[in-house]
Amino acid sequence: PLPQVICNHSGYHARMTQAFDVVIVGGGLVGMSLAAALQDSALSVLQIEAHAPTPVEQRWDERHFALGKASIERLQALGAWSASLEETPIREVHVSRAGEFGRVLMRAADMGLPAFGATAPARLLVASLEQRLVQCTRIQRWRPARLLKFATAVDRVELRVATDSGEQTIHCKLLVAADGTESSIRNDAGINARRTDYHQTAIVCAAETEIPHAGRAFERFTDDGPVALLPLTANRCGVVCTLSEGAAGEAEAMHDAEFIHLLQSRFGYRLGRILRLGRRQLWPLRLTLAERLFDQRVVVIGNAAQTIHPIGAQGFNLGLRDASALAEQIRGASDPGALDVLQVYAESRSSDREQTIHMSNGMLRLSTGKGPLLQGLRGVGMALMDRVPMLTQSMARAAMGYRATAA
Repeated sequence: PLPQVICNHSGYHARMTQAFDVVIVGGGLVGMSLAAALQDSALSVLQIEAHAPTPVEQRWDERHFALGKASIERLQALGAWSASLEETPIREVHVSRAGEFGRVLMRAADMGLPAFGATAPARLLVASLEQRLVQCTRIQRWRPARLLKFATAVDRVELRVATDSGEQTIHCKLLVAADGTESSIRNDAGINARRTDYHQTAIVCAAETEIPHAGRAFERFTDDGPVALLPLTANRCGVVCTLSEGAAGEAEAMHDAEFIHLLQSRFGYRLGRILRLGRRQLWPLRLTLAERLFDQRVVVIGNAAQTIHPIGAQGFNLGLRDASALAEQIRGASDPGALDVLQVYAESRSSDREQTIHMSNGMLRLSTGKGPLLQGLRGVGMALMDRVPMLTQSMARAAMGYRATAA
């Protein structure tokens, strides 16, 4: 193949060939994690990202990710969990429902653990993975670059890519779609996606509370949807308040004092008064589920494979397990895009995907269902779970991201 000029992750120009074993499209956390996981393989890997890297301003109310213990261990194994991440350990999880008796309190110490996981600023998590990929000299990165089209054949995929130096044609054995919920690769590959509209919107913001959170996360269920508070540094909490579509529009227009009143009425005063709010962001809530994970020499991972309800904070954790399992499956393969290789990968992800999605949907249906019988059953169920360590620990292990089939 002819050589071409591209811009690698260090910003200088270098000559490369046009043939790769694996091309990853998408420069988000899942795509970067997969690239880092393949550094120690014999595969030639290219990552394509539409946007050039830009510095992200540090803000009091910046976005955070909630990471289960299993996800932290995976990032540590990748060399992408640095001391500068400013993570906040999640030592306890408190689950309750407004207006009903019973609650579940899970303590990491009861399982002999320092924490169930942690929250970390998205800005620093991205920076940590970026720094790791700078060290991954075997991984090539083109950015900004856009995949214009692709065509699959029995033995390869041909891609047309737009770069700063013009359009390029390259080949690969496996094309990985890590390009998000509205994945164009998934659509062009003919992989259908089922969509469920929850008719809800999550309002996400940061808050400062009167009482320190002490490492405790809260999941509060109400008739209108769940409210979650996650511990952050400096006595802050990350708030995810779920409302109906109409109510979310009204809440977005509220003054801070009005929205604080709404939050307190939904969440209560377990952390005292809410003293300060950050900017509010709205996220319409829908389940997008790829009906299959691969086509001829194409595989979908992360949000391209499934975008789930934020209840339980499992989205990125599930995507990271996708990346880990795919890397494990293809790193030793002579042909990473072979049908049998992709079939085994899809089978290995089936149980985890189903468990996580069923847990998310089940918690949502159970928490918002109405009626005296259901209310009574919920209260008894929470009280029973809180008093039976085996049940509580099983729930905690699922929340931490441990699955029997996970890589």
